[in-house]
Amino acid sequence: MNARILGLLVMGGVLLACVRPVNAELITIQIEAVVDTVEDEGNYLEGQILPGNIITGYYTYESSTEDTNPSSQVGDYWHYSSPYGVFLSVDDFSFQTDFSNVEFIVEVINDYPSGDGYLFRSYNNLNLPNGILVDHISWSLNDDTSNAISSDSLPLAVPVLSDWQSGNDLRIDGERGGYIIDAHVTSAIPEPATVLLFCFGIALIKRRR
Repeated sequence: MNARILGLLVMGGVLLACVRPVNAELITIQIEAVVDTVEDEGNYLEGQILPGNIITGYYTYESSTEDTNPSSQVGDYWHYSSPYGVFLSVDDFSFQTDFSNVEFIVEVINDYPSGDGYLFRSYNNLNLPNGILVDHISWSLNDDTSNAISSDSLPLAVPVLSDWQSGNDLRIDGERGGYIIDAHVTSAIPEPATVLLFCFGIALIKRRR
């Protein structure tokens, strides 16, 4: 197969087969989740977010971010600038990182103390339109069998939800604990531009070989 045909295949139907980026810089993952429970005794969310509602959005991180945790089993990958962070939308509400004041982490746990873990958390977030604070936005995956990942390296591919056996919690909380939204992620896929970037890198390597 010549390079021209290979390139067309990569840009077309072969995109789904590309799961490991090569020289990507931005990793953007689109997620969809279903709300499980809402705790909001102060009515901060005005009764608009209910169990069963669908949350959609994305998170972005840098593939070459350095690990700041000295442990060989825990990787902490901090981001402090735009465009890194998370944006989620449900009903008429948007929950998002304050991109002018980013404090966003992706954490990877490999068999420590028992089991694997994957987490993102945004600490500095924009207030809701009604002025209500958004303290934290996070998503955690857990696998007590320690089979989900094999190192604490920053993942360059989308988490495969079926690999994480014991936990899948997307949480939004705010107003100093005054409300909590818990959901589970049902879909995680690479953002289209990220897929193109990943696969284009793979195609270039094959062509050079």
